[in-house]
Amino acid sequence: MQAGDVKLGKVFANDHQSVIPIFQRPYVWDQERNWEPLWGDVRTAAEEVEAEAVGEGGGGGPAKARTYFLGAVVVQERHRPPRRLGSSHIIDGQQRMTTLQVLFAAARAVAQGLGAHSVAGRFTSLLENRAETVHEAFPDDRYKVWPLPQDRDAFLWAVRRDEDQRAAPDAQHRLVRARSWFEQEIGDWVRAAEKPVQRLDDLYYTLQERMQLVEIVLDTGDDPQVIFEALNHRGVRLDAADLVKNLLFQTVDAQGDHHRAEQLLMRGWLPLDAEPWRGQVTTGRIKRALVDLLLAYWLTVHKREDVLVEHLFADFKTWLRNSGAQAADVILDIRHYADTYLRLRDLPMTSPTGRLLDRMQTMTATPWPVLLYLHATDAVPEEQRAIAARAIDSFLMRRAVCLLTSKDYNRLFVQVLADVRQSDPSGAGDAVVRSLRGQTAEARLWPDDGMFLNALLAPDLYRRSYRARLKALLVGLENHLRTPRTETGPVLSSTDASLNIEHILPQKWEAHWPLTDGDGDGDGDYEKRLKRRQDAVHQLGNLTLVTTKLNPSLSNQAWRRKKEELRSHSLMRLTTSSVLSAPEGLGAHWGGETWAAAWDEDRVALRGSWLARAALHAWPLIGSDGGARRSDGGGGPVAGTPGRDHCRWGGAE
Repeated sequence: MQAGDVKLGKVFANDHQSVIPIFQRPYVWDQERNWEPLWGDVRTAAEEVEAEAVGEGGGGGPAKARTYFLGAVVVQERHRPPRRLGSSHIIDGQQRMTTLQVLFAAARAVAQGLGAHSVAGRFTSLLENRAETVHEAFPDDRYKVWPLPQDRDAFLWAVRRDEDQRAAPDAQHRLVRARSWFEQEIGDWVRAAEKPVQRLDDLYYTLQERMQLVEIVLDTGDDPQVIFEALNHRGVRLDAADLVKNLLFQTVDAQGDHHRAEQLLMRGWLPLDAEPWRGQVTTGRIKRALVDLLLAYWLTVHKREDVLVEHLFADFKTWLRNSGAQAADVILDIRHYADTYLRLRDLPMTSPTGRLLDRMQTMTATPWPVLLYLHATDAVPEEQRAIAARAIDSFLMRRAVCLLTSKDYNRLFVQVLADVRQSDPSGAGDAVVRSLRGQTAEARLWPDDGMFLNALLAPDLYRRSYRARLKALLVGLENHLRTPRTETGPVLSSTDASLNIEHILPQKWEAHWPLTDGDGDGDGDYEKRLKRRQDAVHQLGNLTLVTTKLNPSLSNQAWRRKKEELRSHSLMRLTTSSVLSAPEGLGAHWGGETWAAAWDEDRVALRGSWLARAALHAWPLIGSDGGARRSDGGGGPVAGTPGRDHCRWGGAE
């Protein structure tokens, strides 16, 4: 390895091509963070050159000219085939080198617009190799920098000659926008001078002589991957996916698949360098690139071990070295999992997996590797995927309502994944059920009906539950209560910000819901009624969903006012089928207007029992054969509600 300071002019002086290797990420620099600081440094240096020229004319000037540091670039010489121009790979610094080429091209365009053809020619010397050194069989060797395939059309337009009047291939591409931005900035700056052509000539001199890089030249035996991982540079932070991509495409070359590299990039990896994969998603309290999460899930599937994003690249590097896998096959498999991820994310809420993924947003992302494996494996039947989704959904919801820990979920679902991969794909969903039902530790227990029922009917359900998970429970119940006779409408999402949890009997009930009639003559009776009232407020039977716009008008209002507002505006089955009318199966005593005439502790208890039974149906304890267990957990039907065999509740759940 050799390293040293080098003037920018020298970097582009020889007839030589700097090639951006295929493992690099596409062009990502932008105006605010990159183009403006770069142009600011160049412009400041050029104006100093102008001042020196004036000083020399007056007999003065600085003793030593100042140079500006533009960062580092790492290159490694490539093998030179017959008739080709000498070339090097840009191992690091490709964003900077590419941007400088666009800046040179913009300056040349300004010069040509001013009729300064000699100055334009000098800028061309920084952009193109001499025609006599380029073989006619390889015309692309004329360019000093050769970009990635996905950036190529935009780059060639950005550095085009003046006679090339074709339209931009993609007006939103960063390289197209960079060319327009630099041309505008340079043009305005040049035309503001008394001698525009002289200013342009000073700009060329500045770029050639006053701008400086640290150039690191690797020997042919040096490992560019080590350099790529270690370097810190001015620019956009590397994601773990960038390091993985670098390693994979270098391994493609090392494994003799170089002829496939460009096809693997364009048909395999390329979408992972764009949205939505480069967007940030929040897991816990940490924001990460979506592509990094995908790679962690993919590696978890193949290692059958939990992979943390923080250790992703190190774990991937070790796995690739030890697995003996072909990098080309790995790239295509990652792309297959990426396509599977997007397909799953777009599943409708009418599918079991779609509902599970919606609720996972409020609970945990740990089942993702299991779901990806099931849906990326063609041999797994669709009905088995549905069985797995229903099982995981029930497992997560029951544990959430029962306030059981989620701390061991990472290892648990890795175990589930291992059990599934060891089974016949035709029974993969049943394998998920067996794995979950086979867990005996408290941290992995699948609550039975009795445990689930007790948690649902707890007097402090609202206060002790995470709000997002309680909302997911209510949304799930709402969807479950809808029947084919319900008005057509979208299935609700647990993450819908327009929905709020509403206490029918308000939390601050004292003003409009006083304990007056029938309170009893003794202090003991009153205290019991007060305790019952306080308990009722936060029970499942007192909770419903309303829109954020309806919520303020309900507030702490009396029941008559609330009932009018709900009847006027609410279409929720949670409300219409068990608050404004008696829950099905309660009997003739509650018929007509009797049920809705008041809202009290008795109605809260009856409705809560009815909803709890609905929850047992929505999230059943699935047997090892994939069917719902027909057990009441020893509790039997709840008084005042229909037994499960008599329920006629259906819908999207």
